[in-house]
Amino acid sequence: MSDDPKQLLARHQPKEVKVLKLDQQMGTIRFSRCGKFLAAGGFDGTVRRWDASSDQFSELPALTGHNGWVQTVAFHGDGKRLFSADSWGQLCCWPYADKEPKPLWAVKEAHDGWIRRLAVSPNGKLLASCGRDQKVRLWSAENGQKQQELTGHGHDIFCVAFHPDGKSLLSGDLKGIIKQWDLATGKAVREFDARVLYLYERIQDVGGVRCLAFDRTGATLICAGGQPKSGGFVQATPAILFFDWQTGKVTHTLKSANDNEGYVYDLHWHPDGFVMAVTSGQPGNGKLFFQRPQDAQPFFVTPKMANCHALDVHPNGHRLVISATNANSAGNGRLVDKNKEYPGNWSPLHIWDLPKATP
Repeated sequence: MSDDPKQLLARHQPKEVKVLKLDQQMGTIRFSRCGKFLAAGGFDGTVRRWDASSDQFSELPALTGHNGWVQTVAFHGDGKRLFSADSWGQLCCWPYADKEPKPLWAVKEAHDGWIRRLAVSPNGKLLASCGRDQKVRLWSAENGQKQQELTGHGHDIFCVAFHPDGKSLLSGDLKGIIKQWDLATGKAVREFDARVLYLYERIQDVGGVRCLAFDRTGATLICAGGQPKSGGFVQATPAILFFDWQTGKVTHTLKSANDNEGYVYDLHWHPDGFVMAVTSGQPGNGKLFFQRPQDAQPFFVTPKMANCHALDVHPNGHRLVISATNANSAGNGRLVDKNKEYPGNWSPLHIWDLPKATP
């Protein structure tokens, strides 16, 4: 691949083609592995679905049964199951392609409170979850039976990710500690140091490891969040750390210059060697950017979408979806509707096309 940023931009610059205007905020969004469905977890306790097999994105009946915010969803590779989890600690498994799905199984108290992230193992047998109760738990993807409980974090856990070889699970917490768990023994065998993503100020813990990912070979662990500047009225600079899997050392660090942009909340590793990431910070701030680990600046960036919380790439690699927040969402008393009430926030879903690879 060319080292010229202009050529990179010409090859990978996305084009926005559609915006889905919703009536609620979405905390997460994912394409199914088959590429036919798009699912989003809502702050209203539903999982919204769309037909992603065409450009119309027709909405399908929502999945209902959660009581809190649906913070995370994860598709199984079999093309039949979708997992979802909420802020009350409930975990559900759905036959997502059904017309009006009912849960295949559910665990009402999978965690004591907020479940932050789910991950499906490479072989599809295990589902990992983590949450504010400082626990990592492994479940049977088939029937929801608990298989293991991994303890050792002393703080909220924000994310989990399986290594591509299926032998290890990674978990990242509030204080920037990433633990590597040996799945055969259930023991923590190593820690990665991402404490630059944490700050204690004004009697407040700020920051944390917000997302984890691997490159396709598993040679690089990618960790993202923000480098906090202050507590109270939180300001942070988006940051991404790249760790060599063998040595555990940081090889590259990407850092924005703007501390109003907050945290990197979601990212995707592109096979051509760059990250696609979204940020959310102070009201109205946020961006989508594409950047290689070795570059000082992104070769593509757009701030047009405010307070982005999730992104995903279609399995065919040619479509990108971003879950953002509506404009003028500060809620600081300046904006009211015609009835003199504060309108609720909602999430526009921005659909982008990515260029197809040229021979």
